[in-house]
Amino acid sequence: MKIILGSCGLSTEPIIKACEELVGKKRQDINIIIINEAIKGESGDHRWFADELRHLAETIGGNLEFIDIQAHPLDYVERRIREADLVYCFGGNTDYLANTFIRTGFEKILSKILEEKVWVGSSAGSCVLCHKGPASIQRTIYKEEYDVDHYMGIIPIVFLPHLHGYFKFGEEEIKQISSSTDLPVYALSDNAAIIVNGDNPLEVVGEDYIVAKGGEIK
Repeated sequence: MKIILGSCGLSTEPIIKACEELVGKKRQDINIIIINEAIKGESGDHRWFADELRHLAETIGGNLEFIDIQAHPLDYVERRIREADLVYCFGGNTDYLANTFIRTGFEKILSKILEEKVWVGSSAGSCVLCHKGPASIQRTIYKEEYDVDHYMGIIPIVFLPHLHGYFKFGEEEIKQISSSTDLPVYALSDNAAIIVNGDNPLEVVGEDYIVAKGGEIK
């Protein structure tokens, strides 16, 4: 598996360079297919999406296309994804995204996709590959309702996006969350990302992140 778990996708030059290395192509040649289901479950101003999409379009020079996994059969979705180098999964409401993966059957082909393609997650697009943390995360930090009882659980961590950003949480909240789970908790700012490259240890690229386990900061 080759995965980038970010709070804001390809937000910085070090993350972009890590993406080039995982894909094995220069950024101007990378073809991207976008999964954008999570935004459908998110209310409010979506200008952040426009800004992130603009940045992505300016950064990546190959094809940039969308796939609607709710509108097409799985074989069509898989065929379209196979034609791209990289799957870019945007943020929004993580429970809605996970529920969509489950309901459409996309979770059944996800492991195969991750074996073949690089995945770049942005916020919810990262959280959904990891384990679901305590309900208090959604209700107190992200102000979202609890809608599904599990995420995909492919990466054995709890991922918390937007550290020290819009949602205004920090060390104390992270300690409390990590004391409620046996898994490591990774909280990342919008300028950091976790690099997953096969069986290699998880590597954090960028600035401003916290790792905690058992109620203690590591």
